[in-house]
Amino acid sequence: MRLKIAKETLLNVLAHVMGAVERRHTLNILSNVKVQVSETQLTITGSDLEVELVASATLEAGACLQAGESTVPARKLMDICKSLPNAALIDLQVTEDQRCIIMSGQSRFVLGTLAAEDYPLLSTEQIQGMQVHVSQRELKRLFEKTAFAMAVQDVRFYLTGTLLEIEQNKLRAVTTDGHRLALCETEAQSTAQNAIQAIVPRKAVGELQRLLTVEDLPLTLLIGRELLNVSIELPAREKESAIVVRFTTKLIDGKFPDYRRVVPRGGDKIATLAHDAFKQSLQRVAILSNEKLRGVFLNFNHDSLQLRANNPEQDEAVEDFVMQYQGENLEMSFNAQYILDVLNALDGDDVQMQMSEANQSVLMQDPSQPTQTYVVMPMRV
Repeated sequence: MRLKIAKETLLNVLAHVMGAVERRHTLNILSNVKVQVSETQLTITGSDLEVELVASATLEAGACLQAGESTVPARKLMDICKSLPNAALIDLQVTEDQRCIIMSGQSRFVLGTLAAEDYPLLSTEQIQGMQVHVSQRELKRLFEKTAFAMAVQDVRFYLTGTLLEIEQNKLRAVTTDGHRLALCETEAQSTAQNAIQAIVPRKAVGELQRLLTVEDLPLTLLIGRELLNVSIELPAREKESAIVVRFTTKLIDGKFPDYRRVVPRGGDKIATLAHDAFKQSLQRVAILSNEKLRGVFLNFNHDSLQLRANNPEQDEAVEDFVMQYQGENLEMSFNAQYILDVLNALDGDDVQMQMSEANQSVLMQDPSQPTQTYVVMPMRV
């Protein structure tokens, strides 16, 4: 295998698969990337057996001197490419004794390789499943508006991912860690006859957020029983060919809790607050909250909200806030960060909080964005 390629092109393709490469893995070969060269195309694959990324770019005429495939240490190849001067031309060759020689200008590097046929792949077979058609912009929005509520480390492993639910031409993303819940939905077309659910792991969600653009480009998700697959065409950079990334991830095998039972309905106490002013006020008061619990008291009165926090050092912060409020007086305590996470996900001018009792969960929404719903549990005082 041998090719001559511009540094920027090789680095661009390589960068799109590095997110799936683990620094330390029980299988040494997974510290490598699989490099495949044909007459017209360069394809690089990275995998950790949970997430697989395959990036392809069209080669210029004459770039391929000898077609072939091998696996090369991922981090070392990345660092070598980054260290070379801008506009450098790279001559990459894998010899018969399975050594990878990288030459550019006066530089020469030799790396050990492992056989390409030993590289484990997730997408060796065609995934059988149903298709969901949605735009890149909307799928990216679903993940961005809900990812913060995924559990980080939980014995309930099914909470450490994002539920994708397809139902009646709606694609819905739901996350919860047991303390708060985030839900966002969008229009989508599907080949499914009935409602379908799939739980996408945290790492896969992060990679998809990174890969998806804000362009209104069509996208097709292929969801099987164990795997999710999607091909993403990335816009071409200046003087570079477009890159196509094929993304495959294992799905979490578990049953997501019935989130509909968690969403409170019919709260008779409704507060409408100016989004930015409320966020800034909460940030100020939270400075003097308990560093571990981050508890802040919210006291809802007629057209006013008092925010209060204190800590074991006897520090105290109090701030009054003007708002619109319907209902009886109510005092609740929340983890300030949970409320701030919701406010960061909402983009409108106002935020609405719908409540019933002091120890019951609160429904938070932007009145102008009914497709986004958030639920936050209060702290027990």
